[in-house]
Amino acid sequence: MQKEFRTLLSLDEARAIVLDRVPKAGQETVPLERAFGRVLDERVVSPVDVPGFDRAAMDGYALKPADTLEAREDRPVAFALIGTVPMGRMPEIVVGEGEAVEVSTGSMMPVGADAVAMVEHAEIDGGLLLIRRPVHVGENAHRAGGDVAFGETVLLPGRKLTAREIGLLAAVGRKDVRVRSLRVAVASSGDELVPPGESLAPGQIYDINSYSIAAAVEECGGSPRVFGILPDDHDSMAEGLKGMAKQCDLILVSGSTSAGIGDMVYRVVEELGNVIFHGINLKPGKPTLFGTVYRKPFIGLPGYPTSALTVFGQLAAPMIRKAVGTEHLAPRTRGRLARPVRSEGRRQMLSVGAVGGWVYPVDKGSGSITTLAQADGVIEIPDQVEYLDQGEVVEVQLFGDYPEPALLVEGEDCPRLEALAEVLLFETRFVSTGSRRGAISAEDGVSDLAVVSRSEGLDPVWDEAALEPFEGYSRDLVIMARDPELLDLAGIEDLRVVGWSRDSEMSRVFRKVLEESGHSSVGFVGQARCHAAVAASVKAGRADLGFGVREAAEEASLAFRKVAEDEILFLVNPEKKDRDAVRVFLEALESDEFRSYSRT
Repeated sequence: MQKEFRTLLSLDEARAIVLDRVPKAGQETVPLERAFGRVLDERVVSPVDVPGFDRAAMDGYALKPADTLEAREDRPVAFALIGTVPMGRMPEIVVGEGEAVEVSTGSMMPVGADAVAMVEHAEIDGGLLLIRRPVHVGENAHRAGGDVAFGETVLLPGRKLTAREIGLLAAVGRKDVRVRSLRVAVASSGDELVPPGESLAPGQIYDINSYSIAAAVEECGGSPRVFGILPDDHDSMAEGLKGMAKQCDLILVSGSTSAGIGDMVYRVVEELGNVIFHGINLKPGKPTLFGTVYRKPFIGLPGYPTSALTVFGQLAAPMIRKAVGTEHLAPRTRGRLARPVRSEGRRQMLSVGAVGGWVYPVDKGSGSITTLAQADGVIEIPDQVEYLDQGEVVEVQLFGDYPEPALLVEGEDCPRLEALAEVLLFETRFVSTGSRRGAISAEDGVSDLAVVSRSEGLDPVWDEAALEPFEGYSRDLVIMARDPELLDLAGIEDLRVVGWSRDSEMSRVFRKVLEESGHSSVGFVGQARCHAAVAASVKAGRADLGFGVREAAEEASLAFRKVAEDEILFLVNPEKKDRDAVRVFLEALESDEFRSYSRT
C-alpha cells in the first residue's frame, strides 16, 4: 500500500522545527594531527614563552646598538668579531662594547647584545667586522615571550582549527587538543545499493551518499560514523537504526523516504520514535523526513545524491553547525547569473557552478551524478519566482569551503586538455558542453576561454566577430571498433553505434561522415559527451562502432580508420584576453611539453 505525503511544510517551517531540536554536542580529545577542521572546546593557555629565549631573527652579527650610531655606507664602524653562536646551543660569549658575535636566524642571542646587524649591511676586512648602517634596540631580534608569553590565552573555545591554529598549538607544546564532538550516524538505504569496489549486478548502483554526506558532516565540524547500507527490510532497518541511535547524537539516512511501496523508513521511524514531518515544498527534496529514533534526531534525506546533499545543506548542516558553534562559518559567495533561469514557481534549490564572479546552472535533474560533480553549491529561488534574468546577483550556498578555480574553460571535449592541465600550475575547470554552448559562454563573458572544433565543410558555430581565436592543434577523427572488419561501415544500419550529444560538434561531423558514406538512417545507442566514453563503450562491447579522436581509440587498443579531421581552436573574449591566468593558459599551448604531447 502506498502512502501519500502529509501536508507539505515550507522550508522555513521545516528548518525552524529542526533547529528547535539541536542535540547537545559532547567533547573529545584528539591528537593534533587529527584536529584540522574541528571546533575547539577549551581555553588554551600557553605554558611556555614563545620564543623561549632571546633569538636572532636574521643572519648577521649580534652587537650593542649604541655602538652603531655613527655607522654610514661611506664611514663604516669597525667591530671585533669574537665568535659564533651555534644553532640550538647556549652561547658562552658575552658581548662587550665594540664587539660582535656571528649569529644565524633562530639562534640564541648572546648576553650583552640587543640587536642584530644584517649580513647584507656588513663585511669582514682584515679580521675586523665593518658595519655600514646603524641598528636600533631589538632590531632583527625576538625577545623571549615576545610572540606568546607564558600564561597568555592563545585560543578560545569555538574556534575552528585550521593550519594557523594547529601551528599555534604546536608552538605552545600541545600534542593533543579538546574539541567539540557531535557524533553523526550516516547510512544509505536501498537493496539496489552496493559499496564501491564490489561488482554490480543488473539494477544495482554504487552507494554515493554514505561517502558524500559523511564528508559534508566533517566539513561542518561534526564527527561522522558511517554505518553503510541499510537493506529495505523492516527488521534489518529497525536494528540498524537502533544501533545508530545508541552510538550517535544525530542520525542521517538517505533513500527510502518517498511514498512508494518499498520506501519504509518513515514506518520504522514511527515505530521506534516519532515522525515530526514528512514532506517539504522544496525542489529537490520533497520526500524529506524528520523525526526521532529513541529520542535522537533523525533526518531522512532523499536518495538522489544531488538532492541528498542539497537537503543536507538546508537542514542537517545548520543543525550540526549550531550544535558545534560554526554557524558563522557556513561558506557562501555571491555572483552574477551567467544565463537566465526559469523556475516552476515553487521554492527551488538550483545546483550551480561559481567561477570568476559568475554563477552558472549545472542542474540536470536530481538524479544526475554529473550535477553533483560539477556543482559548487545551490542558489535559492523563492516561491512564486518563475524567472531570474541573466546578470542578476545571486547568493550561492556552497557545498564546501574550497578554493575557486583560476580559469573556466568550456566547450568541446578533448583528451589533450588533460595534458594541458598538467602543464598549468593552477586549477582549471574544464566543462564539456560542446562548441556552440562553449562559444556562447565565452561571448557572454562567463567562461574565460571556449574550446571549439572547426571542420572543413561545416560553418562555424560561433560569432567570429565577438571572439578572438587562438590556434590549438589538429586531430585525426576515426571510426573505432573491436572488429577491424566493421570499419568499412558495411551493414552499419544493423550495428550498435555510439552517438554524440547534439551540443558537441562531433555530432555534426559524424553525421556528415555518415552521409558522405551513404548512410543517413543509422540508429544510435546512447549519447556520449567525451571521446574516452565512446572508446570505453566500444571496448566493453556495449556498442559495435564509435566515432572520436585517434588518441581515444589507441588508448583503448581498438582498431580504427581515419575518416575526418578537425582543428581545435581556443576562443577568447577580448575583455578577458589580458587576464594573467588566460595569458598563462595560451602560453602553455605553445610550451614544448604540451606540443610534444600533441605530436604523439
